[in-house]
Amino acid sequence: MNGPTVVIDRLSATLRPDPAEAPPAADRLRGPLRHAVGGALETALRGLALPPGHWCLARLDLTLDLDLARPDPALARDWSEAVAAAIERTVREGRAAAPGALVHYRHDVELLADAVAGLAAGRRERLWAWRQTGILRPGDPAPEAAPGPALLAALERHPQHAAAAVLRAAEDCGLAALDRAWGQDGWQRLAALVAGRDPAAQEPAGPAPDPGTRALARALLAGSRLAALVRESRLRPAAPVSAAWAVLLLAETDPASLHRPSARPGLCGLLADGLRTLGGGPAHTGPEPALRSRDVPEAAEPAGSGEQAPALPIDGPESPPGRDAPQEPPAAAPRRVDAAGTAPVPDAPAAGGPDAQGPVRVPRQEGAPAQEPAADPVGGAATGWAGLLFLLAAAAETGLPDRVLDEPALAARPLPWVLHATARALSGLAPADPAALALAGLGPGRAAGLLRAAPATPPEQAAVDALAADWARATAARLGDGQYADDPFGAVAAVARRPGRITAETGWIEAELAVADTDLAVRRAGLDLDPGWVGWLGVVVRYRYV
Repeated sequence: MNGPTVVIDRLSATLRPDPAEAPPAADRLRGPLRHAVGGALETALRGLALPPGHWCLARLDLTLDLDLARPDPALARDWSEAVAAAIERTVREGRAAAPGALVHYRHDVELLADAVAGLAAGRRERLWAWRQTGILRPGDPAPEAAPGPALLAALERHPQHAAAAVLRAAEDCGLAALDRAWGQDGWQRLAALVAGRDPAAQEPAGPAPDPGTRALARALLAGSRLAALVRESRLRPAAPVSAAWAVLLLAETDPASLHRPSARPGLCGLLADGLRTLGGGPAHTGPEPALRSRDVPEAAEPAGSGEQAPALPIDGPESPPGRDAPQEPPAAAPRRVDAAGTAPVPDAPAAGGPDAQGPVRVPRQEGAPAQEPAADPVGGAATGWAGLLFLLAAAAETGLPDRVLDEPALAARPLPWVLHATARALSGLAPADPAALALAGLGPGRAAGLLRAAPATPPEQAAVDALAADWARATAARLGDGQYADDPFGAVAAVARRPGRITAETGWIEAELAVADTDLAVRRAGLDLDPGWVGWLGVVVRYRYV
């Protein structure tokens, strides 16, 4: 999306000559039309200055005075420039010929999620836009008759966005609507797409998951939107469906573990059991040790007779395209699930280490009020460290993500927690700073579980500090010339401390910086080149200079 892409399905023209003049030839517009389609229109559209994103316009009616005595190339140029100006004016003013005829998608994930939610819920008023953008294509299953197969065909063309789009869609239309569209076979096909392999083949029989993996599973369930949606749906999934949901949950909360299942053996099975319990389904009874339900802690009794269990911590969804943003919810105390009939999903692993069994209660730190994430602001959140995301360019030299997956001291922590802690060690930022959250692949609307996590244990903090030191040295090495050889953290500050705004949503993170802050040393080091899709972070990362 570096520049606007304009697709015109059909171009037609009607000639209405001046009654006072001699009527022109019936084919007088054929020549100008041929010149317009042959290049004049493309040239005019290339010069459009549109706001970022995908803009879909169902119809554009334009009345234009033409001097038919002029040559065809001149008429084609005037016509093309008038069409381009009308498109730009319609987009900027936000006024189309009819309600719903102008749709804006800020990025690819939002576009795909809208198509998934719309077709699953039977809303087809934007079918024209999904076809116009190529989400749905000729030859796909008919969306009217087979929405599930049509959606899977679209997702298979965009595998990197599939998990994020489905999660956003589920928040919009509900998990039950997707379940009706897909069924068991569809969920399994989606999970295979997201995981890049058959989910049933991910975890061969082996030893029972260790305590660190059990603690990690509880933490991931606690911080997952999908887990909350499963509970709200009251669906009772069969084992293959819950296994597919476990893949999606990992893609949401800890995608690095998803793509290296051997690093956390048994994790997917524990998540599947937890999701099945949340939905009210039976515990798994198969022979695979990784799926034994005893590895998921028993549900605790509710606190008080007849008291309703609080809901899972969940943040409001991103605003669906073309709709009003949701009202910001009132501040509330941190909530947890710890009730009969639900899987106990504590806020974080126990501060005492991964060996703790059963429900884990996180003590509040003295003098530290509970932090509630703010709603994602329109236009992104301001930070003085927008360049912190530039450090992703040096992640491979630091050994990420395998280094974290292989570190025993961090076995009970998901990668986003480690990245957030490392960001703070590198910069000294406050926990809720948008830059620190973005380096973990999160935005304010998805950070509740992370911000409520238990403090690092001494071994965990030592591992985080070592990772931060190596990341700083890798950044200094990227800058070269030895200037920061003895001050690698100074290199981090030189790269990362620059004002900007960060927009972080499910599957998409964008940092906006001022053109005046462009740094030639950073550019030469290749640090501010768009990372694009970062698989182990589960997001697309983009930088924009404005």
